Amino acid sequence: MVIPYRLRPYRFTAPFAYRGFTLIEVLVVLILVAMVSGILFQALERAYGLQRRFGTELFRTQQGQMAVDWYRQTVQGLYPDLAGGRNVFKGSDREFSSLSINPLGLDYGSPTPIRWSLHNNTDTGATELIYRESTTDTPLIAWRGKDAKFIYLDAQQEPHDQWPPSLGLFPQLPSQIQLMASDDATPIAVVATPMGPTEPMLRPQDMLLFVP
Repeated sequence: MVIPYRLRPYRFTAPFAYRGFTLIEVLVVLILVAMVSGILFQALERAYGLQRRFGTELFRTQQGQMAVDWYRQTVQGLYPDLAGGRNVFKGSDREFSSLSINPLGLDYGSPTPIRWSLHNNTDTGATELIYRESTTDTPLIAWRGKDAKFIYLDAQQEPHDQWPPSLGLFPQLPSQIQLMASDDATPIAVVATPMGPTEPMLRPQDMLLFVP
């Protein structure tokens, strides 16, 4: 007997069959991911290395600039001591000491004894710029070289290795102090100018000495 088409039982047939990845395909994908990850990690490692390297150099540059600014600040605040005082300005090619109203400590604004000196570090081969206030020595910056000195200029811009110079009459403070150094054979020049008086204010007893 022939069954009419409309009465035949419905048979579901999937339009396509589902199947998973083969083992070879999975291995190929894992190998590609490992290769790409390795390349990315190498690039990141190089980037972090450059960041550390330039970050260190940038920090050193910023630290050096800050120390130079501190040096200029104290020199700009140099203040003459009374004649015969304990803190009359004295300078050589390796150090100078005086009073400054711009010290780096807490006594800002009042004349404070300070000293700047150059020290050759035998362990590192570098030259250190050392600041002293009270009894504390503080190295603030170092250059990779041993050539460093202070130069003192008078009112006519003549250089001197010490202050006061051995010959002639000069005010207590120089007109300018230059710090000359070298960092890996690169010359460095730091110029600082005292902004206050170069001679102390006369006291009443000093003024009486000029009365005939």
